[in-house]
Amino acid sequence: MTRFKSMKSLAVLSLTCMFALAGCSGNNSNSQGNVSANKGTNASASQNTGDSGDTQSTDKAVWFSSVSFWTPPMTWSTDPNTVQGAITEKTGLAFDFNIPAQDADTKLSLMLVSSAALPDVMTITNDVLAKKLIQAGKVWDLQEFLTKYDPQSHLLTDFPADIKQVITERDGGWYAYPSHMGSEDARKQYPPSDPYYEDGVNYRSNGAIMVNEKLLNEAGLKLEDIQTEEGLLAAYKKIKEMDLKVDGAPVIPLQVDGKGYQDTTLADLQNMFGVMPVDKDGVYRDRLLAPETKHALSFLNQAMNAGYIESGQLTMDTTAVKSAVMSGRVFSFIGNTANTGFSDQDFWVSPGPILSSEGTKPVMGKSLKAGGGWMQTYIAKSTKYPEKIARWLSFMSSDEGLRLHYYGFEGSDYTLNEKGLVVQTDAGRQASADFAKTGVFAFWPFHHIAWHDSKTQAPTEKTGADGLTAMQVQTAFGKSPETVLYDNSPLSLPADFIASGSKLFNDQEQIKVYREAQISKIVMAKDQNAFNALYEELISKIKQLGMEAIDAKINEQVQKQAKDLGVTLTGVNS
Repeated sequence: MTRFKSMKSLAVLSLTCMFALAGCSGNNSNSQGNVSANKGTNASASQNTGDSGDTQSTDKAVWFSSVSFWTPPMTWSTDPNTVQGAITEKTGLAFDFNIPAQDADTKLSLMLVSSAALPDVMTITNDVLAKKLIQAGKVWDLQEFLTKYDPQSHLLTDFPADIKQVITERDGGWYAYPSHMGSEDARKQYPPSDPYYEDGVNYRSNGAIMVNEKLLNEAGLKLEDIQTEEGLLAAYKKIKEMDLKVDGAPVIPLQVDGKGYQDTTLADLQNMFGVMPVDKDGVYRDRLLAPETKHALSFLNQAMNAGYIESGQLTMDTTAVKSAVMSGRVFSFIGNTANTGFSDQDFWVSPGPILSSEGTKPVMGKSLKAGGGWMQTYIAKSTKYPEKIARWLSFMSSDEGLRLHYYGFEGSDYTLNEKGLVVQTDAGRQASADFAKTGVFAFWPFHHIAWHDSKTQAPTEKTGADGLTAMQVQTAFGKSPETVLYDNSPLSLPADFIASGSKLFNDQEQIKVYREAQISKIVMAKDQNAFNALYEELISKIKQLGMEAIDAKINEQVQKQAKDLGVTLTGVNS
């Protein structure tokens, strides 16, 4: 039994019931087994992959995505020795990608209200926009779509029942194919191949502090020296005084997560210092109002004034953050580790949570309820190629299709071990790293966590997205005996819970703009007196703008959902 599951006896987590995100029945109709895609072959697939019918002629569909940083190969190759070409060979489809660099949701919304044809396939993350597409009758219910155009599809019998229920409750039907599935039902179908992956399910999170072990050793420090707030600040001071350099450039004691630091770096410090979105009575409150948030802000302010953080970091984009981290001159990073490229280097480690000098317990919320995925893929009713898109949807989600677009081609990109588990070759790892060119590992909307963890050999190398380095850094917080884990599933609100255009919605928008500007002022405050004044101004102003009324409204829904789920949420600190 994992520590997470054994927490039922604690006040913080009482259960009767992701990014961890298939039916419950053991009757899996996906008959692909260990079929693999091989370069240059033309073997026919079973009907469950949707490979029946005429795929000799190739049709080109449009695939829209609102995820601007998703970068699949923009020129679709029809060469069967490429991942894209193998997909075309199986389905008769090629794609033109439409991935706007900015304002993608707005652009799709304009298409929806204009006479312009919608893209054939739409992968988005905005639940409100998805609801507009559904209410306008522009996208298919997948049960109806597959029954009509690919009645032999494995998705009609093995799609995870718990995830389908979440999507149906959210959207009013099974309209979306979700990415990164990893629910209880998905894991019944695809059990983890190794305890290594079970740790990922139970404890993994992108949000973490990671430390450059080379610089740690150079400074004569050990990981246990920096597990407390006092110890970490002392390490920063020592690094600064030693004037350590890498390739002639000074070492950066602390790198924050660029212009998005408030949603990542600050949020992770809030977790380390024990901020929960409920108080000791279980009443919802915005995390900004928790006393521990002031302490998290104070930590950043101290680091800024001591020169441990460079002020320019607060406006850096993700590319610049990644470049700084990959340069080797960053001693520590706090924030979304997925933004850094750290998994390609073998010298990153994490001490777990940094323990607050105020003695509060670090907290980590994870949902024990099935999630509806991150990227949601919808099929337009206006598509001219419904049969081929149905076959494509079935193929991409089949064992054969997943193995193809996750890992490429057997023999060159991966081999199978004695247990039939995938082992990537060096060429395959390089192809994955170059996914924007090769297509290997590029099709994020179809990433399936449970399938991956079931079909893949646990890594023995340090580098790579699932390598030993990445797993240690991203599970250290959750696995720490100091961390209190709690089920945060009651905190997921319906997308339109506070209606657009309402007074509460407008108040939320005003608070968002104000708080972003004020928090940066607080972090850069010149001394303690200025810090205190700016913090008090923040709390006073957001209350004046209606924060407490918004929290009261959200609390009603949270309490209802907690009751429905059988979850008791109780703050463990303030």
